[in-house]
Amino acid sequence: MARWRVVLLILLIGCAWEEPDNNDGNQRPSPPLVTGPDEGYPGERLEFTVSVYDPDGGRLRVFVAWGDGDTSDYGDFVYSGETVLFEHSYARADTFLIRARCHDLEPLFSDWSTPRRVVIVQPPEQGP
Repeated sequence: MARWRVVLLILLIGCAWEEPDNNDGNQRPSPPLVTGPDEGYPGERLEFTVSVYDPDGGRLRVFVAWGDGDTSDYGDFVYSGETVLFEHSYARADTFLIRARCHDLEPLFSDWSTPRRVVIVQPPEQGP
């Protein structure tokens, strides 16, 4: 009986368990890259671009969290390697961190982008 336990143990050690592949080889998109101005004024419309990449070459939708509690809607699907333009204005002076993420058709979601810092400053006082 002990011999069978040893043989069974050896067989179990030699087996590797793998999780089933539920996404048919589809890979998650890369985190987007957010670019745009470093500073602005309250109420000023600022333009930011978000570049997306999918290792499978799939189409992606982009979502942006502006850091002030506001978010974008998911837009239309764009092709991997494209850049999407977003506009946003901030109501008050402060420092905000913008983050974006995207997803493919599955949908598999990317990680959040590296935060993009934007400083909103009060405009200089106008003379009398």
